[in-house]
Amino acid sequence: MLSIVARKWFPYLVVSFFFISQIPFLHADADLYLSHSRGAWTDEGLYTLQLRNWLNTGNWNLQETDAFLRAPLFNAILLPSFLIIGTNWLCARITILLLVIVTCLIIIRLNVFKPVTGMVLLALLFNPVVFHYSHLAMTEIPATCFLLVALTFFYRSFQTKKVSDAVLANVVIGVTVFIKISFVYTAAILPFTTAILFLTTKNSEKKHFQKQCLISIFTAIGIGLLFYAVWYLPNKTYLTKIAAIQSELKFDNNLHDLWKRIKFTHTLYRDDPFMGYSVYLFYLNIWLVVMMLWKRKKIIEQPLLLFCLIWLGLELLKFINVYLPSRYLISTAMVNMILFFVLLNELKFSQILPVASLLLFGIGFSMVTLSFTKRTFQIKEANKYFEQTLKQNHTSAVGNWTSVCCWNSKVYSRYCVKDYGNQQELLRKPIVQLILTETDEGESDGAFAAIGYNLKAHADSVVTFKIANWQLNGYWISH
Repeated sequence: MLSIVARKWFPYLVVSFFFISQIPFLHADADLYLSHSRGAWTDEGLYTLQLRNWLNTGNWNLQETDAFLRAPLFNAILLPSFLIIGTNWLCARITILLLVIVTCLIIIRLNVFKPVTGMVLLALLFNPVVFHYSHLAMTEIPATCFLLVALTFFYRSFQTKKVSDAVLANVVIGVTVFIKISFVYTAAILPFTTAILFLTTKNSEKKHFQKQCLISIFTAIGIGLLFYAVWYLPNKTYLTKIAAIQSELKFDNNLHDLWKRIKFTHTLYRDDPFMGYSVYLFYLNIWLVVMMLWKRKKIIEQPLLLFCLIWLGLELLKFINVYLPSRYLISTAMVNMILFFVLLNELKFSQILPVASLLLFGIGFSMVTLSFTKRTFQIKEANKYFEQTLKQNHTSAVGNWTSVCCWNSKVYSRYCVKDYGNQQELLRKPIVQLILTETDEGESDGAFAAIGYNLKAHADSVVTFKIANWQLNGYWISH
């Protein structure tokens, strides 16, 4: 009786412990080892920039940055909180953290990983990459959360045989794509999974798999048509321009260079403090899949396992990217760990599973503890300074770092990257109070230097401070 009660309440205790562990990090900067790029520090501001500018100043410009077009439903998730509580930095972070908690509660309630739900969540939530991004207001965690909910309803549909559960899984996949458009590959997971199940099944469930397959295919087509008609066509010129600026930075066309890039990225993350053990866990997953094949277990007849394998296979395509920051691999780390537990369960390693969970939790929690001892609050301090010094009088602050460092000042913040827009126009309207940039203008690809704009010559004074690995200059502009 005691073990049944403990098993029932253990998942809720795990989620509660996770939430409590997050509280000390809500005002802290991203951990220094979290990312090799500046995105973990700047993208919280950049992806919410247009929404905050609109709510705080009434200015709305769809082409001010491509962030809204790349993550429309992410902004929709934050909108109710911003309207009720305000557009402050903490509100955004808590909203995303609560979304993670709700996702966990759905997984517990629908009991997908029974009877080991608590053990799965214990290892998953304290994966250091997942843990740290869960308190940052960025797009990847919400998209991954919805993808996990889709997996939950997908698996539930095979237990209940309800078409409504299958439809819900596909609808949630659609939401995932529009939370961040780069998750468009997830629209292929359900069609591939259900098609394989339909083609390989010969028992009475074949008809159910056929319905699942048709629903998934039509949903994927619907997502594509919706994106093309509602999102791409109205913004075709702008999106083409953005693609032209960014595409050469994203892929290697030469196969030899592509292979070198994959090897480099693999080595980079294998040796990474936070992502490293996920890479070794991936090696172990390969070995477990081989073991399943050797034991002649039918992978293609296991819905949950097949879903995870296809999801992970699509995730691995990210390694062809030239630019692959750790936040792009949040969903990869999640499905990699879920697959590990699914494989252990399929191989009937019931005694190993709790030990494996506790080991992974121990590794993750140790890293989280170390992160706690070396937290910094540089972004919080920058916000406090600019909140006191910037005036909200129809003026603006220019520079990508202003989106996060001037968050709580509620001033009109402007995105700035070389060749992205007209920098001269950016500096004229509305009147600029502050230009915040790295000392080498690295975050804007030298946007000001490219137009011969001498920042020091136009500044009354300069404030200098550092966030993570980047030295910043705040130029107070004279007029």
